[in-house]
Amino acid sequence: MAIGLLAGVLATPGSAYVIGGEPWPGPTITYHTNAGHYANAVDRAAEMWNSANVGITFQRASADDAQVIVRYGGKPCRGWAIVGSASDSRMRLGRKCNTDHIALVAVHEFGHVLGLGHELTRCARMNPNVDHKTATPDHCPKHPQSYWLKHPLRGDDIRGARALYSP
Repeated sequence: MAIGLLAGVLATPGSAYVIGGEPWPGPTITYHTNAGHYANAVDRAAEMWNSANVGITFQRASADDAQVIVRYGGKPCRGWAIVGSASDSRMRLGRKCNTDHIALVAVHEFGHVLGLGHELTRCARMNPNVDHKTATPDHCPKHPQSYWLKHPLRGDDIRGARALYSP
């Protein structure tokens, strides 16, 4: 679940990604987490986005220097984030979840931080619903969680982020 600052759809032929917020200025989004045992999962999620080369990089920072604050709590294995650039940007990751699954939840929530909204029609990490055992997003072929950890983002997710951040 996420709060959208702007609602709108940006689609190109063959794409269905949804832009839900304003892009961040600059090439880096800094984040800080005090999410306890989830901290490594949050770092893994940031690296998954960084590896996609979408035109912006996530970088861990001190709480005083971070643009996005990641906290622990809420419904088990769920996430929440403010969509797009915001002066008080936050993300919350639900309790009582294995760290592999929460890494994939954090990938989804970092997508919201980037400015992506929920994709409702195609296979995408930005689908609002996932199978809670495998982390398979709606509209995607079922795979084990290990597959999704190696292939966390779909083409639609990457095209949407590049539309926001690539020149």
